[in-house]
Amino acid sequence: MTMRSLLKLALWTAIPCVRGLATDLYLGDFNIVVLTDVHGWVTGHGRHEPDRDADYGDVLSYYLQLKDIADDDEKDLFFVMNGDFMDGTGLSEHPPTALLPILEKMPFDLVNVGNHDIANSDTVKHIMAPGGFVQWWEGGYLTSNVVKAGTNTPLGSRYKMLYGQYSEATLLAFGFIYDFQGAPQDLLTVQPVVEAIESDWFTQVLDGTHGDYDAILVMAHMGIDDDLIQIILNKIRDEAGPRIPVQFITGHTHVRASETKDTHSSAYQAGQYLDTIGFVSFPEWDTVTAESDARSEFRHSFVNPNIEDMTDTLDVPNMSTSAGRDLSSFIKATEASMGILDYIGCAPITYRTEVATDDANSLWRLYLEQVIPSQIPGWDPAKDLFLAGTGSLRYDLFSGQVLKTDVLSVAPFREYIYKLRDDVPSNILTNVFKNMKGMDDWYHRGDSEFLPDYLLSGDIVDGNTYSLYTTEMYLNVVTETLESELYALTFEDVDSVTPVKVSGITSSDIWENFITKHWSVCPDGIDVIADGGGGGGSGGGTLGGGGGDTGNNAGVRGNTDEYPIGKGAAIGISITVLVIILGFSVYGIVLCRKKKKAPASMVQATQRDGVNVKIPAVI
Repeated sequence: MTMRSLLKLALWTAIPCVRGLATDLYLGDFNIVVLTDVHGWVTGHGRHEPDRDADYGDVLSYYLQLKDIADDDEKDLFFVMNGDFMDGTGLSEHPPTALLPILEKMPFDLVNVGNHDIANSDTVKHIMAPGGFVQWWEGGYLTSNVVKAGTNTPLGSRYKMLYGQYSEATLLAFGFIYDFQGAPQDLLTVQPVVEAIESDWFTQVLDGTHGDYDAILVMAHMGIDDDLIQIILNKIRDEAGPRIPVQFITGHTHVRASETKDTHSSAYQAGQYLDTIGFVSFPEWDTVTAESDARSEFRHSFVNPNIEDMTDTLDVPNMSTSAGRDLSSFIKATEASMGILDYIGCAPITYRTEVATDDANSLWRLYLEQVIPSQIPGWDPAKDLFLAGTGSLRYDLFSGQVLKTDVLSVAPFREYIYKLRDDVPSNILTNVFKNMKGMDDWYHRGDSEFLPDYLLSGDIVDGNTYSLYTTEMYLNVVTETLESELYALTFEDVDSVTPVKVSGITSSDIWENFITKHWSVCPDGIDVIADGGGGGGSGGGTLGGGGGDTGNNAGVRGNTDEYPIGKGAAIGISITVLVIILGFSVYGIVLCRKKKKAPASMVQATQRDGVNVKIPAVI
């Protein structure tokens, strides 16, 4: 135990009845813990990034501890997940038979739909089956603009009312997704948002036909700067008035961000890949109805997924709960049963997605210059080119031991690879690539300093002809663009672009095959990261370690004492501290008889009035 931890325990023991929050959170009328765009990273990042050592078990413990604090202060707390639980690690394979039992152990009050959750037919069929994931949430799975194909029946619920136990106020919640066009058309239809909000049901809910409410929560799986946010808000203001509090929870673009939308509304976005535990607090109608400007009542925090930081935020000596520990164990057992913890090879360096493509540690450079040429049969670097959307590689590849789940974290989609045509003239291919660079990649992870939406594996030489390859995810858009350019050249209908599947390999397989063949053992000087290191176990010790029972990776502050003192001095100080604990504990017991809980003034806000914050999530 560090001196810091010992002193904290002394204070906790000395005044056991005072239980409040540290200065990172503010408890208002409605309080919400937010997760978004986790993409299967329920096991956290502790193996490679020990400063992010929390898994879903730790998040569950965090929520349960915060719920106890909120209950003590008679404040209402809810827990939401804003979509995109699929496509990111080995746990999020399609259909998500292994992932959903983990998600169903989280006590979410609301779950919104994300584009990755409804892009695969097998997954859609699985979640919408009778008694399946959609129904599990008992009306809490929100799909305000997603209906079953050929009907006007929503996939989940169009809205839900949440009721405050302490405030006795009602929170009206919606769940929208941007105008996503990639859902299987035989199963689902994503209605344009502008059409959905003009529907009779939306107007009737807002005008109180289906019950009164005191604030509105809009779960929106779209970027915080998407124009649709303002369009939804404008409709709400038209129907419900200018002073009903409105809180948007946004996502999809994988950033940490907050914005004030008007005097009585705010928007908030909580990162990606479990790199953020979000928290928002906002008022109900009675609190602000007389106020012309209620912006100061909308508060938020970004909590880092580090066990020690999370514990400090709660101001408790030990965040761990039995439910959290059980969930952490369940996650690890699920991974083992799937075989995704099997050893594949050993990476010589860490390869990053978000660096310039000419850097030596660029994952994209490795992919286009080594992986693709060595894994596609008969590849000729003088004649073959591969066109890739940069949303297809999802995470960094870290030096040292590579497990199957690491491969699927990099390339989770298991897409087939296709050759579109063998004789594409250089001028046509130049125009295709130019047009593609002007298009948005739906799967791209948001704004990038280094990466365009599309990349080509090599240079186009004037006068040459090429064979053009791409993956299944981008097959339609590349084919349509190529056909359009060929038509522009000949002014005749072109139907000769007939993609041919490269048999036997997928976008995930080529990575595993490459690593197995070229990186079978670790080179000298590369440490092998032992399985089980770093990641949670819902607590992983009291405050400092951040590792599992056998973890070798320290938490953000490490396993050593923060104060450089000798053992003798440490023992002496410890004894002194224990005497202080005993003395103050007696005082604390007396104090507890007079005071049941901490005053609300102990809880401080972190958002300055009227200040917008938008910072990229740390990748």
